[in-house]
Amino acid sequence: MRWLTLILVLMLAGLQWRVWFGDASVGSVQAKEQRLAALEADLRRLEMRNETLAAEVESLREGVAAVEGQARLSLGFVYPDEHFFQVIEAVRPDTITPAQLDGTRVPRFIPDE
Repeated sequence: MRWLTLILVLMLAGLQWRVWFGDASVGSVQAKEQRLAALEADLRRLEMRNETLAAEVESLREGVAAVEGQARLSLGFVYPDEHFFQVIEAVRPDTITPAQLDGTRVPRFIPDE
């Protein structure tokens, strides 16, 4: 009876060793589940990006307006009979503060006249 108990205890210890420290241990499974969750989140983000890009490609294939808009934004496209005006906001000289010795600027309040 002692031998049987000893054998059963050793078998139980061996099984517990595999559960806690083996290749498919509890910690290993949890780490793999976390990695899987991170990969699924990346997959969802990339799928949304692909859908956005596919919609953009489709709009560029279908309509001239989308191509024209892209050309206007990225290349500065202007029709021959159009005039392009670029408005640059003026900066009042009295609102500019000189840089300090350490390279930072000191913010100060200047009331509008």
